[in-house]
Amino acid sequence: LQEFEIDQQEPFVLVTTDRTVLDFDKFEDLQDESTLHLLQNEDQAPSVATKECIKFTPHYDTVVKSGMYEYYASQGQNPLPYTLAELIDNALSATAKNTGMRTIELRMLFDETIGKPAVIVLDNGCGMTSEQLKNWAVFRLSKFNRKNVKFASEQEGYVRPDPVPRSLNSDISYFGVGGKQAVFYVGHSVRMISKPAGSPNVHELILSEEEFKRKERNKEEVYNGIITNRMPGNSSHVKNDDERFLHALIAEESGKASFTAVVITDIQPNHVTFLKDDFEVWTRQLAHIYHYYIHGVNGNDLSSHPANSNDLPKIDIQITLREKPPRCPRVINIREVEDDMQSLYINTAADRFEFMAEQDGGTVEGIIRYHPFLYYKETYPEDPSDDDDDDTECGAQSQARERKPIFECFWNGRLIPNTKVSDFYWCTWNKDPKLPEECYRRLSGVLFTDDRFKVSNNKLTFMDLEQRLKQKETLFTRIVKGQKQRGIEKEFKQWLQSCHEKLDKQIQFLGYKGTITRTDVAKKKMQQPWGTFSSIQWDGKKYKAGQFVKSVKTQPIVYGKVVQFLLFGSYKGDVFATGGEVEVALEPQALYEKTKTMLISKIDQTATDKAIKKHIDSDATRLPDILKVDWPESNPWPQNAVRPAGTPFGKILDCLHTTDSHTIVVLKSFTAQHSKWGFWFKKIDCLTDLGKYTMTLNTMLSEGNLTVLGGRSLPSYTLNFTIKEGDAERFVIGPVSSPLVVGVPFNIPLMIKDGYDHPAKPPDLTPVLQCRLVRPLYSSKIYCSSSQTNLLAAELKLRLCFSGKPHSLHVPRKDNPVTAMNGDPVKFNVEVHDEAGNITANPKQIVRCQVKTLFGPCWTDAGIFVASVHLQTFLLTRNMTEELEVLPSTRVSSMELCSRDDGNLKLKNKERIEWPAGGMLENLFYKLYDEAGRVVPITAEIASKIKVNWTAKVYAEDLIRGKLPDIQVPTQVKEERFYQVSYQDQSVSISFTIVPHPDEPAQLKATLPENSVNLGETLDGNISEYKPSHQKDLFCGYSLMNLCVCLQESSGSVVVTGVRFQSGTPGPKELCFTYKSYVARVIQSKLTDKWGNPSPDQRVVVGLRCSPPTLKSRVVLLFPCCSTRGYYQLIFQGLFNKKCISSPSVNLTVIPDPNKPVSLSVEYDTSAKFPAGGKFPVTEMIFFFLPYRDKEIPQQVGKYTIKFSLQVDKIKVLSSNQIPINVEANQPVKLGPDSQPPTPVVSYSESIAGRTLVENMTLNIMDSYGNPTGGNLDGKVNVSIKNLSGENKPLPLFEGKTSSCQLTVMEKSPGEDGSSYTLVFKPEGFTLSTPLEPYELLFHFYNDVENQQKMSELTKKKDELTATVGAYKNIFSTYNRLLQMLTSKIIFVCIISPCKMCPQCVLGCSHLYLKLPPCDWSTTLCVCVWFRNVGHLAFVQDDTAARVISWHIYGDMDCVITRTTEAAKRIYDSTNGRQQVMPLDTMFKGSVDRPLPHIRNGRKLFEPPGNPVHARQLLMFPQDHDSCNNVFRSLLGETILIDDLDSGNSYRKAVVQNNIPCPTILTRQGERISSRGKFGGANNKAPAMLRYMFGAPYPQQYYTLQDQIGLLSEYRSLLEKKLTAEKERSDCLQQIQSPEMLKKQQDMDEKAKQLEEINRQCASTPMRQLKRAPDSAGEPSGITAKRTRQRSK
Repeated sequence: LQEFEIDQQEPFVLVTTDRTVLDFDKFEDLQDESTLHLLQNEDQAPSVATKECIKFTPHYDTVVKSGMYEYYASQGQNPLPYTLAELIDNALSATAKNTGMRTIELRMLFDETIGKPAVIVLDNGCGMTSEQLKNWAVFRLSKFNRKNVKFASEQEGYVRPDPVPRSLNSDISYFGVGGKQAVFYVGHSVRMISKPAGSPNVHELILSEEEFKRKERNKEEVYNGIITNRMPGNSSHVKNDDERFLHALIAEESGKASFTAVVITDIQPNHVTFLKDDFEVWTRQLAHIYHYYIHGVNGNDLSSHPANSNDLPKIDIQITLREKPPRCPRVINIREVEDDMQSLYINTAADRFEFMAEQDGGTVEGIIRYHPFLYYKETYPEDPSDDDDDDTECGAQSQARERKPIFECFWNGRLIPNTKVSDFYWCTWNKDPKLPEECYRRLSGVLFTDDRFKVSNNKLTFMDLEQRLKQKETLFTRIVKGQKQRGIEKEFKQWLQSCHEKLDKQIQFLGYKGTITRTDVAKKKMQQPWGTFSSIQWDGKKYKAGQFVKSVKTQPIVYGKVVQFLLFGSYKGDVFATGGEVEVALEPQALYEKTKTMLISKIDQTATDKAIKKHIDSDATRLPDILKVDWPESNPWPQNAVRPAGTPFGKILDCLHTTDSHTIVVLKSFTAQHSKWGFWFKKIDCLTDLGKYTMTLNTMLSEGNLTVLGGRSLPSYTLNFTIKEGDAERFVIGPVSSPLVVGVPFNIPLMIKDGYDHPAKPPDLTPVLQCRLVRPLYSSKIYCSSSQTNLLAAELKLRLCFSGKPHSLHVPRKDNPVTAMNGDPVKFNVEVHDEAGNITANPKQIVRCQVKTLFGPCWTDAGIFVASVHLQTFLLTRNMTEELEVLPSTRVSSMELCSRDDGNLKLKNKERIEWPAGGMLENLFYKLYDEAGRVVPITAEIASKIKVNWTAKVYAEDLIRGKLPDIQVPTQVKEERFYQVSYQDQSVSISFTIVPHPDEPAQLKATLPENSVNLGETLDGNISEYKPSHQKDLFCGYSLMNLCVCLQESSGSVVVTGVRFQSGTPGPKELCFTYKSYVARVIQSKLTDKWGNPSPDQRVVVGLRCSPPTLKSRVVLLFPCCSTRGYYQLIFQGLFNKKCISSPSVNLTVIPDPNKPVSLSVEYDTSAKFPAGGKFPVTEMIFFFLPYRDKEIPQQVGKYTIKFSLQVDKIKVLSSNQIPINVEANQPVKLGPDSQPPTPVVSYSESIAGRTLVENMTLNIMDSYGNPTGGNLDGKVNVSIKNLSGENKPLPLFEGKTSSCQLTVMEKSPGEDGSSYTLVFKPEGFTLSTPLEPYELLFHFYNDVENQQKMSELTKKKDELTATVGAYKNIFSTYNRLLQMLTSKIIFVCIISPCKMCPQCVLGCSHLYLKLPPCDWSTTLCVCVWFRNVGHLAFVQDDTAARVISWHIYGDMDCVITRTTEAAKRIYDSTNGRQQVMPLDTMFKGSVDRPLPHIRNGRKLFEPPGNPVHARQLLMFPQDHDSCNNVFRSLLGETILIDDLDSGNSYRKAVVQNNIPCPTILTRQGERISSRGKFGGANNKAPAMLRYMFGAPYPQQYYTLQDQIGLLSEYRSLLEKKLTAEKERSDCLQQIQSPEMLKKQQDMDEKAKQLEEINRQCASTPMRQLKRAPDSAGEPSGITAKRTRQRSK
């Protein structure tokens, strides 16, 4: 009350939402979370709307009864196999990523001795984590919505599998409903047991209908549960006695990496009955559903591969049904089912047609198979589950597929049973006469789709497959050898036609007579060979030669006797075929006397012999006898009568004496029918053609139009007569001669005709001609008449083809006079008329037009002119005149240039203008004038035609305004320049020349002829200085001697000579010249780093301070990445008043630095083979050859990668690309199984299971490392039994009848009880140089079943314990080796010191570390390689010396120096001889260095000028001084470097005068004096730029810092390696001492004790004495029958 602030005296009530008042009892029954209303009374109306929170959790029947509703639509079949298929779908998806065999087991446990009935689905898939198991329990949580990890960052979305043939991608666990529906349809409880890969725990989840009901009763949350996490093999939590079979199932978990088991209990009784009684039915249905998963993309084709082929998919679905003893368990692998419908379709089909359908992004693969008719029956298979046997044999044969659909449909590789597609438009019978309808009923097919075509949740039906495939947009193509072929309808009909003709065997041809060639066949290739037969067997009827037959569907119908039967092809006896031909002799022979060949299918099978003979007898009465002719109108035509054309031919009556009223008589094309008076021919009026006629009345048969019957001619009548022309009745006008010309006479011919257009004799007549003119034709009418006859008139219309002769001229015009602009063309239309006014022409006529001035200034100016037109022909001359007024043109005819800055400046054509040098001629404008002197307005079109020659950058806006671009006057006084402005189209232009004159002084410029001078010597050449007036502060800070300054008036400059530095330090100097406020400096500058070395940095911008300050100059260095070699250019750019000024450029050559490798390339033989356990072949890297031979190839077959590393320095390492290799099996050496089988324990008991040694064991030929090989070898394996070494005991014998997959000992076989023997599998017949080692398998033999079973259990347990203990030992051994290796690594890092150079290494040697995975210290090699160009071997301090020495040996600067000749030869070969090479081992090594020539015995012969020195003494070698000195001694010899040319000549002269040979002398100025004294010329002068030149050395401080940096980097690297190694060792030690490892150690000790106990038990097992001793004791026992011969396996 306090909560709602209700007074204790105030009444209130609590009611529910439906106004039920609550008291104490009702409140106790109230459900939780119910909504209540607090009211003053129960009838109180609510003041506002209220809201009630509800929860609508689905009822648990949604899960437990969903299968009942989903599987009702199974088309009358028991849906239980489809529910089991849902569980197999999940297992296939779980095992999709297995690399080995994918095993799925269905165990039907109906043995009450081990618990209540249960169904178990077990797979060796990836298993489920607890999160995935929880997701499985959620109803309708599809794979697209599942979150299979606990952390969102690890969640991965659904990825559609890659396309595979037949869509066999195992992606069929889809919707999240099938598993729950299936388990609760089969039973009422399910236990999910799963262990994921990599997890030590097993997860269990139990769902049951009883538990759902209990939670609902107790008002608990229904949709929750508990997942139990336990160790594998631990079944202590199973307490229910009804589920005691779970102990054995859980015991199998040990040793499995991952698995999932679905255990369904509380099975419905009707399901148990069905699974027991119809075992074959539902296993066949499962084999049908997963046919292509278990048999591969081609299905169970028994003709292409055996059942145990290695090409089969690695999917094993095994079904076990266990019942209460004494019933034996039933075990079947559904791959062994051979009568499922797909197997029957595949193995009864004779050919198949593959196609593909593409529709809206989805692809459907399809196959159509043809089941031919063979001999007496159809081969289309019948469904083994079909119990309908009412069809008769004939009906089954004729119907084949009957009305069943053609296509079964598979989705992601599994069958969708309730969807079948009947056909498509291209495979439907359209009443094609070439193919009978029954051919289309012999088709079966299958469609394969992926998940782009949707199916129902229960996977029984496609949603819209058939509707989508039958849309017009669907594209069908045939697939032949993987290639698409268009036109599927044509391709299918051709294929079906071929199948029908080649495969169907419907007619049996009997009585083979021989082979003939038929000439009556049109196609030559079809004329032979034809087999002939005497009879056929067709549809149960036999037809033979001489038998009467009748045709059907022929024109005409044929009646006759069979002569023979024909079949195309070569045969030797009776055969079956789909059809052939029959030769029939037509009857009665008196009427026909011929044979006819037709198709056998045209024989009327319904005709009887009696009916055929009756028709033949009727035809025999149709033979005619007499033909009589009569003229009923008394107008007979005698023989050879002559009649005029048009004379009617009178009626004829002929009487034919015959017994057949169907005979007809033909006159030409006229036919008379027979009546009781004979044959009547009506009057014929069509005899109008002249000539001789013959009328023949022939008697002909209506069928075939034959006049000869039975070897004699039928009756006939012949009449001969002649038709001549008639009397004249009309005339026609003949062709008139052409051409018709005005004024020229012509003739009109007349031809007389009779009534039938035949020429007739002309009578006496007079023609009359009347004419009238109807333009453009002349019409004439001619009349002919005489006293005897009056012929009709004829009208003739004539067209005058040609006009007459020229008579006059005519010029049509509108204006007088004619006006035209000056320069425009004037056109006169001159017409030449004949005397009738027609326009005419003559080949010889000439028309001329002359223009004469009437008044006006001249021809080119405007004025009025007279145009005279003159016509002259051969006989006629005519003249006429016209006036022509010429007006001034408005075109541009002149141009004017002016300047707005100076109004008086108007430029004339070809004028010379003086202007200040370097100035600008600005504000130039132009004007255009026409011929009348009028200003022409400037338009955009006119402005576009204005061209100037001083700039290409012209602005159209300025030209439209009349403004021209500004002109920059040359800066040099003597440089005159020509300028021109032109109007392009009219050749109107103005040109002028600008002559620059000096302006006011603006700068001071000094030019230095030489860049260097020796102290005490005079600078060669003159220093030129422009515009000075006096000398001030010249050469500040230096002592100069003999300075002379003079003025050159010709050039306007001052020349300074005699510059000499008497003292001071060598280096860059500055000469400063001043004039008024202007200063000029001559500077030699270098860009250096902080140690004074030249800097190659491409980012440097060199700036010069210039005077005046308005001049800005900068140097931009264009230089690419240091790894790009080539030719480059330094461009200097300057700015003056924000405008660019021109400057010189410097060319550079960038060469690669071999001391800085940037990549590692490895060449290898891609065709090399890598046998397991062998040695890697020699590996060659670019520019290096590393003999790397002793590295072992991995022992296991598979794909590996190799990676090479080059350690450039102590830190930087270059790596090559990963090289993939495929390790193949080595040479075959032995025989071995896929996996070691357990040790067999057998006895000679009656049970075959107790005598089985080996069952389903596969032996492979292997190399020494256990890799399968020798797949192409042929041979056999001989199996025998032998004693252990040194023993002599009786040997057991094999069972005489032993199958290929099972090896057993003989019942009551001899052998020593409790003894061990060796089963030897010895290969024989293999063609190998080294025999294969046999495989030996130890087994134990006992005489009683009890000992055998005991030892079998002990042996099995021993094998398991041995494998477990071995696995544990392997784990501990691996950890111990890892710990030892990490400890050694720490010790090695602690004591390791920086690598020293090998004493054998020479210049250029670098440590290259070649590493191959796995990396260890023993696989690292140090290889010393010398590979340098000559230009990289030395440094030169002095720039001038570096330049001249580089030039002197320029041809050898790019030569490669190697240590050995072999290395040089490899480089030579790899570059195809393009690279120069020089090996050290072929160089001559001289003695001690010789002194200079002027020194003898340590004394100078004279005082040398120019500071001579050996050139090689100026070279500085960073490494390997002796080898480099030897190289340059060979290249330079005794070459001397001296200061200048004069000093060199003086020195050589003094040396030669002392009778001492003088070597080549180089000067610092770039001159050369050869050893013969020659100097001068281009060959002895060094160029200014060189491509290759020695570099300057780094300062010593650089090398000191480099060493310190290297030591610090190495120390840091070693320290990091030490810390990393310590951490790894600590982690490893922690892992070894972890509770999990300790538990494994305890487990291993326990299992080792158990193993020792089992070994003790095996050793102490009692044995019974052998009562019989066979003769073969002590000898190997092979697979023999009664010990007489061996049988090979």
